[in-house]
Amino acid sequence: MADLLGDVPTLSSNGPAYVDPDGYKIVSIRLRQAEFACFSQQARSLGLTHNLALRIAARRISGFLEIDAETRRLLRQVSSNIGEIALNISRLRRLAEQADSIDIERLEEQRKGFGREFAVLDDRLQTLLNISQRRIDGRMMLQDAADS
Repeated sequence: MADLLGDVPTLSSNGPAYVDPDGYKIVSIRLRQAEFACFSQQARSLGLTHNLALRIAARRISGFLEIDAETRRLLRQVSSNIGEIALNISRLRRLAEQADSIDIERLEEQRKGFGREFAVLDDRLQTLLNISQRRIDGRMMLQDAADS
């Protein structure tokens, strides 16, 4: 993991050290009683701890990837569909080799299905993996809050 992130120098009493990418920093916030009550109620209603709710907010502002349950379900379904199509194409190939002919209509149907599923996957992945856009979105959330 450190190789992917590069070495990040920091200062320490023993000379140069490196940031542990799996390490944590503690951030504390002050909320008014009414703010805390509303925040706590929202977090509880979603089954989240205070820590997790704040961590999700901070990660989204920073542009880190958070995947909701519906997106996770969609990606699993698309992955399953692509796997099934790949198996069908393999079966068609084996049948074509055995019969020394090919069912062009079935092959075309599978090819189109693969294209549709791959387009859905590509669209969702592009949205999820666009780090720059996520960071801009997070910054805009902060800017909107600062302007209010």
